[in-house]
Amino acid sequence: MRVERYDFLAIGSGLAGLAYALEASKSGKVCVLTKSDVTDANTSFAQGGIAAAVGEADSWQLHEQDTLNAGAGLCKRAAVRFLVKNAPDAIRWLQSLGTHFDVNPKGDLELGLEGGHSRKRIVHFEDRTGWEIENAVIRAVRANRNIRVVEHAFVTGLLLSGGRCVGATAMLEGLGATSFVARATLLATGGCGVMYQHTTNSRVATGDGIALADAAGAKVSGMEFMQFHPTTLYHPQLRGYLLTEACRGAGGTLRNHLGRRFLYDYDSRLELAPRDVVARAIDAEMKRLQTWCVYLDMTHLPPGQVRKEFPTIYERLASIGIEFDKDWAPIVPAQHYSCGGVSTDLSARSSVPGLYAAGEVANSGVHGANRLASNSLLEALVLARAAASRSADEPAPPKAIDAADPPHCVAETDSILIRRSLQHAMTENVGIVRTTEGLRAAKESIGQLRADYQSRPRAPFSPHPLETWNLLSAAQHVVRGAIARRKNVGLHYNSDLVSEPETR
Repeated sequence: MRVERYDFLAIGSGLAGLAYALEASKSGKVCVLTKSDVTDANTSFAQGGIAAAVGEADSWQLHEQDTLNAGAGLCKRAAVRFLVKNAPDAIRWLQSLGTHFDVNPKGDLELGLEGGHSRKRIVHFEDRTGWEIENAVIRAVRANRNIRVVEHAFVTGLLLSGGRCVGATAMLEGLGATSFVARATLLATGGCGVMYQHTTNSRVATGDGIALADAAGAKVSGMEFMQFHPTTLYHPQLRGYLLTEACRGAGGTLRNHLGRRFLYDYDSRLELAPRDVVARAIDAEMKRLQTWCVYLDMTHLPPGQVRKEFPTIYERLASIGIEFDKDWAPIVPAQHYSCGGVSTDLSARSSVPGLYAAGEVANSGVHGANRLASNSLLEALVLARAAASRSADEPAPPKAIDAADPPHCVAETDSILIRRSLQHAMTENVGIVRTTEGLRAAKESIGQLRADYQSRPRAPFSPHPLETWNLLSAAQHVVRGAIARRKNVGLHYNSDLVSEPETR
């Protein structure tokens, strides 16, 4: 097997992986492995922005309290404080790379408002902030001689030596299996939304990092807290297309098919309640009226505001015949973000020495039971930079490293059927509202699907089957956590359990 040696290894090319590479490159050679193109990550889909207390009427203390409130009592306060106090510097760091953000006529950052925030603090670039950030970071990475990016490299396992992670093995196009040895390895593989039938996630969000960490013995926690974005487009041509939280922050309202602004019946904060509250309200309203969607109404806003603030969304909707400033947009909730993941400390270290995790794949304790809007890009950036700083202290790996065993790969025709069955089980039983019976059924289904996968004959390497196995591994953690959680809190809602009054 081919072996390549670096000082630092990042698995994933979203904001977390690339920010880690840029910071770690100050201390040595870095390799970034990505299973698709370097641009193919959830980062580019982030429309709303990045939260930071940079306004005159704001403070890190207020940002901290809003984050704690959204997390429903399960955030780690130290992690939240570390995040919000480092937020302004994170914005400056992005600007230093050439990231553009919207500014007002005075030249100050134009700040937006989103659900759960008590102040305007969303730093943004139009309605495609993630795209702008990703482009700036990629330019910086490509200009850095200490960083090598390997595209179409599918990681099949982590390398372990004496209980430490010392790199990873990946399948490379045209080259086969290659071991990448490093002092420190960062998982930055994103989420696992593909385990559901409806998700805003990129097609690459298949829980790879969760499965890799699990196989290496790292602790995984909080996976039951699966966030469903309240407003994704209900339309066959743009299925799962996200209509950012900022639409409601700008004054957008939610209406049922009768035209009634129904959130008055569910929460006093109306459309600006935390995402879990709004998503459950939509789910309840759809079930109450037996309808397939509700509507996001922007038609009452001043002429031109919608086109100015949400140009990308406006054009995408116009392409399918919806004029966003004149028509109601049909919406439904869809899986959006995993608040749990590989358990880490404030340096992004996992329970396995030498193995780090940042971004959606990690559970740093920042989000608790529910992520506050626009804290995701911030967490990815702050924790990835912290990981890079700590990685410089890791010892050099030994010269002799045992290769990882090749994974069990099945035929794609088999994996397609298994994946569809998993998506059905998760969507039906582990969605916005759950039941004890449904969770037990999901547990049994996942167990049977895992056994079915392992019983199938081996086939030549192909990413799809291995991604399907990774999804099964991640789904197992989601269901286990949901069954063990005997109290409704945040994003976990079991209708068979007694709920405490909403206090956030």
